[in-house]
Amino acid sequence: MIRKSLTLSLQEKIEQRRQSGKKVYSLSNPTFNSKTLNKISLRSYNLQGKLTGEQKLKKIAQDYLFNDWTIKNKSKNKILITSGAKAALYCVFKGLVDINKKNICVINPNWPTYFDIIQLANGIPHHFNTYLKDNFELDLEKLENKIIKSNINILVLTSPNNPTGKIIDNLTINKLIRICSKLKCYLVIDESFSSYVFKEQKLLANKNFDNKYTILVNSFSKNFHLQGLRLGAILCSDNLYEIFSNIHIAINGAANFISQKLIIDNKNNLLKKNNINSKLKLVTNFFDSKNVNYYKPDGSFYIFPKIYNKKYFKKVSERNGLFYLNGKAFGNIYNDYYRFCFEKKISELKLILNIMAKYDIY
Repeated sequence: MIRKSLTLSLQEKIEQRRQSGKKVYSLSNPTFNSKTLNKISLRSYNLQGKLTGEQKLKKIAQDYLFNDWTIKNKSKNKILITSGAKAALYCVFKGLVDINKKNICVINPNWPTYFDIIQLANGIPHHFNTYLKDNFELDLEKLENKIIKSNINILVLTSPNNPTGKIIDNLTINKLIRICSKLKCYLVIDESFSSYVFKEQKLLANKNFDNKYTILVNSFSKNFHLQGLRLGAILCSDNLYEIFSNIHIAINGAANFISQKLIIDNKNNLLKKNNINSKLKLVTNFFDSKNVNYYKPDGSFYIFPKIYNKKYFKKVSERNGLFYLNGKAFGNIYNDYYRFCFEKKISELKLILNIMAKYDIY
């Protein structure tokens, strides 16, 4: 049975408390500033739109989402616009499972929805854990052995990572691409937070796209702060493009045309990030002052701190209006952690940190 979304369930719980008149806050979910977007006239538009996405949006995906990849033979690859990153990942997993690539390994800690989508696509889930003591670095030798011993057909990597903020450096990405190509294992790289990068030195080397075994997924919704519009993108080889697009069209039809048009017309305004580095510094200074153990993010808008006392943390946080997503959602071994989101208004972030400081919630 497919689980209810853990992140959305948390948001529902918070909204229920707010409706009862209580002041509550989410430690784990973002709260975005409102945006002013241009009005759209619907008189001359075919709202169905192109089945695989508007060409102008594909160009934006190429220039903004996939621009840091070196692709030797671009004619062998195509971009598919999807109804969000979830739809993109389902199309990828379902398409590969249907050609008998069923063993899908996710590198943890990672977004809990991966395992639900794998189950929905009739895949067989596996996992490979990384650890805070190692700065969540990949041990490529152990990972290669895992692929061989478990007969892994698809490896799923998120960079920047949700929830740790870890970016896998480009040299390691290239090594992993070569390993997967050698073992004929598809490497699915989810870069949904690609516009949130704080350590550019990790990205100095070029990432070399493998035309056969590399599949990239990205999200307009996350990068442009438009989650409700549900827009994602897949970059893949020409032969896989047909498989994935057929699945997406069968389930979703075309991605929402109005959503696509909003991004096409407002991309420069939407790409602006509001004081994200100041927010990161505010939160890391707080954690450092409390000697909290965490990995300082390279990207995304999440931190994955280790909790000192889980029982006290849960009891006191909810009593004082702070709700959070426990680390176990991101992998069974991370029960001592929680996801902290710093993409909020500065005033809200300061209020949350003041409550945490007052009641020793960390």
